[in-house]
Amino acid sequence: MLSIAGIMFLLFFPACLGLLWQVIGGDELSTQLLALGILLLCVDQARMAVVDLEQVAQARQQIQDARLKRFYQATVSTIALELLGFYAATLWLGWGSLVILLSQVWFNLWAGIQLHSAEKIAIQAWGIPQRLPVLGADAIGLVLVSLWMLKIAPLGIATGLLALVSLYGAMKYALPAKPLSEVSR
Repeated sequence: MLSIAGIMFLLFFPACLGLLWQVIGGDELSTQLLALGILLLCVDQARMAVVDLEQVAQARQQIQDARLKRFYQATVSTIALELLGFYAATLWLGWGSLVILLSQVWFNLWAGIQLHSAEKIAIQAWGIPQRLPVLGADAIGLVLVSLWMLKIAPLGIATGLLALVSLYGAMKYALPAKPLSEVSR
């Protein structure tokens, strides 16, 4: 039987290949830059899917808490929406990007908790007020992708979105203040 990581690889990898094709063969530089940003986000979200699903599995073995069911449902439904968005982005970059960003809003509105890994999993209430900075970033992304789709300064917007995704990745992976398993989507 495949591990969680193996299943997520099989689900996300074809979308990554499609996005890579957009990066290489995109007809405009703005398309290539936005596709690169979405490709980087695809890799990150595949990794976070593994982290979240493994944490839920570990938490279920250690803790009896009804909030885990909701978090699991939020995680699985978000992964499904993300995959829909990433695959759509291989054909329609703008629309797929909107679906991906909406999936992040969905998760942050519905999850309700954060899981913290250590020797023993800890559950922390993490409602909408704590998620406002992430929801704000998602809203900015939605506005920028919408402007890109309307062809309003597409090169500048695509460059800015790629910079935001790169900065997000650098802050999350190169300068981790917490273990990766404690970083929010």
